[in-house]
Amino acid sequence: MELFRITRTKYLENYTGRGGSFANGARWNEPRIPVLYFASTPSVALLEMANYLPNPRLIPVDYRLGIYHLPDSVSSRILEVKDLPTNWNRYPYPISTQKIGSQWLSEGSSLILFVPSVAVPAGLENIAVINPQHSEINQLKLLAVESSLYNPRAFKGLGD
Repeated sequence: MELFRITRTKYLENYTGRGGSFANGARWNEPRIPVLYFASTPSVALLEMANYLPNPRLIPVDYRLGIYHLPDSVSSRILEVKDLPTNWNRYPYPISTQKIGSQWLSEGSSLILFVPSVAVPAGLENIAVINPQHSEINQLKLLAVESSLYNPRAFKGLGD
């Protein structure tokens, strides 16, 4: 399977899970719990990034789209919208989703937890929450790096 992540160049192959989500917590992890967030498609990765930047022209120049590979045989679990609390997609993110993700991370039962993306209406696409402490993390491989994130025609109304 292919997964996608947008991050600074120096972090593309850093799989410790000790970035911003570790320090501050995020939707699927409480603070101080290592985690990696990936998208199931490049477009979801771009939409997820839009949650953090008010304008795509503000993307730091060293951000890249990493294209990763994992064997289809790695362990995973899928949570669907029907499996989640009604407020799963609210902002600020609810404690309930942090507890769900943190419990899964602590159990170490699988490498990947597929969850609905908040950036896509009705959770119709997924992100992949990855447990960097799982024994299968060594199977995650960076395949390619894309430096051009948006087509120059996109967001023309925002000016230069």
